[in-house]
Amino acid sequence: MHSKRAGLPLAPNPKHASRLYDGTEYKDFWVGKEKTSLNELEHALVRELLPETGRRIIDIGCGFGRLADCYLDRFEQVVMLDGSITLLQQARDMFKDKAVYIAADANYLPLATSSFDCVLMMRVFHHLSDAHWILTELKRILGDGGVFLFNYSNKLSARQLFRRLLRWNMESPFILEPAMAGKMLTQHHPAYVHQMLIKTGFSGMKYFGTGVTDKLAGRLGRFETWMPSGRTIASVLGIIKLAPWIMCRTKASGEILKDYKCIDDLLICPSCHSTVHHGAQSYVCTSCNLSYPIENGIADFRVNV
Repeated sequence: MHSKRAGLPLAPNPKHASRLYDGTEYKDFWVGKEKTSLNELEHALVRELLPETGRRIIDIGCGFGRLADCYLDRFEQVVMLDGSITLLQQARDMFKDKAVYIAADANYLPLATSSFDCVLMMRVFHHLSDAHWILTELKRILGDGGVFLFNYSNKLSARQLFRRLLRWNMESPFILEPAMAGKMLTQHHPAYVHQMLIKTGFSGMKYFGTGVTDKLAGRLGRFETWMPSGRTIASVLGIIKLAPWIMCRTKASGEILKDYKCIDDLLICPSCHSTVHHGAQSYVCTSCNLSYPIENGIADFRVNV
């Protein structure tokens, strides 16, 4: 039997959260009927909600490139970013020069202001401790009208409400503040996320719910022939916001997208935000002189903080 823990980190290190999935086989997480169904639904929603064309996209927490087929042929420039070198190497082995590969902490993005017209961040938000900070950073790197597509673990899901009713959960799911679920997952209240998005300069939010139809698929098999499509159910669940996972599409307001000629022009030092110089085997900050190595086609901008 396939373990529920397969493909997930077994011993998370809070001091190096960005490297959480280093050495894991994340592909194993997506094995089985439930995960296959969830993967198919997420692919369908991402394909629908991403812009048809664009200048530049970044997939933050890209992993092994699970969702790359949704955007590689839509944008002129593609950046795949993750904290795990091992997962990035898998992505690079598969997609070669179709993308630029960067290892970095999502809290310390080595990217210039208004450098992207689309940010994709799936299954990452629940690993980040400061929602306001990360949303501020993502707003910074997005040009005016740029699309941000992400999902988060729902604190107000039907399952959490049921657990509270049975007194299995000590904390009320109605409290807006984020709640920890184990050592590596933060759950967010939909109203809290909505407020943070508005506060940091996002608007036009559209929500979808996931994590329900995959459970039915695991128990009932391929049920699409006699039930509403997962896409239809996701829309309804996005309105009532009781699904385990909430997907959100929103737009940023800010500076006009900058016309960087190449990826090197939009890279900055994650420690001091100064420009970097592309050397033979590394990027070097022009201000603090920190060096960020380039190995096997992956630029390592991770910082130890």
